[in-house]
Amino acid sequence: MGRKHLLEHLISPPETLPSAPQAIRKPMPRGVGLVGAMSESVETMVADLRDAKEKLETGDVIVEIDTDLIDPSFITDRIGEDDEMDAFVATIRDQGQRTPILLRPHPESRGRYQIAFGHRRYRALKRLGRPVRAMVKHLTDEELVVAQGQENQDRLDLSYIERALFAARLEARQFQRDVICLALSIDKTEVSRMISIATALPAELVEAIGPAQKTGRRKWMILAKTVKEIRWPTEMERLLQVCKSGGAADSDQRFDLVLKALSRCKSTAQADDQGGGRPSFTVDKKPGVIRIRFDETSLPKDMVEDLMSRVRHVCTSFGAKT
Repeated sequence: MGRKHLLEHLISPPETLPSAPQAIRKPMPRGVGLVGAMSESVETMVADLRDAKEKLETGDVIVEIDTDLIDPSFITDRIGEDDEMDAFVATIRDQGQRTPILLRPHPESRGRYQIAFGHRRYRALKRLGRPVRAMVKHLTDEELVVAQGQENQDRLDLSYIERALFAARLEARQFQRDVICLALSIDKTEVSRMISIATALPAELVEAIGPAQKTGRRKWMILAKTVKEIRWPTEMERLLQVCKSGGAADSDQRFDLVLKALSRCKSTAQADDQGGGRPSFTVDKKPGVIRIRFDETSLPKDMVEDLMSRVRHVCTSFGAKT
């Protein structure tokens, strides 16, 4: 089933909620008393309500729902809040919500709803304190994630790493690869590649970098490969600091700064392994005694006193005698 056809199957063309028809006065049949007339009126009202409920549940009508009654999808598909969110909120404020979002009745909370797609519109309207125009359909978990993934694909909203993380999160929730392929409109080879990249990168580093809209698969593959080759996580704090104070104006620039910093870490680590950098040492830990042994032949003469001074300082700062 094609991607476009599948979404059409999930979302039938909506119509606005029709106004209630004017009541038609009928002459009361002979022999029908007040109770009979009331019974007929109640039956008609119940039938109308049932018809309206069926249209609502099949997504044939657009309704307005308070944002306080809506929860996000159980699968996150974005990294933080994108750089253009403020502009998007301004557009919604000035022009209104042009496209409805898709909801399903919340499977675990009666009277609440869960988003299949339209998270940005929902967040913008929540900021503005306005209700959300939405279609409501009964969806399985599989139908929800397919609709969520394909709508993002159609709107070209998600960056490469956001799509990779989406695939990895679906995998972690034990969705079948066929469902993941359908949600992202890619084949199994690309799904495997995306999941491999997403799982190789520390989550806090990706969050600090952000979505990096202009950074594609090749660069993220290089970053994932470089992360595996350095002494991790000893450089984590420094890399996070690079993201915070590197002066990068946007997410793509933060990515470039992190990749450069990691490349320098990799070069230093390789120099250490080859013995061309810092001197090698061993740590001998026994009950009550810890010995750190350096290769004296590789130590510069002035480094011995410096090491002893540093050891004394560390011991003193922790209240130990030297």
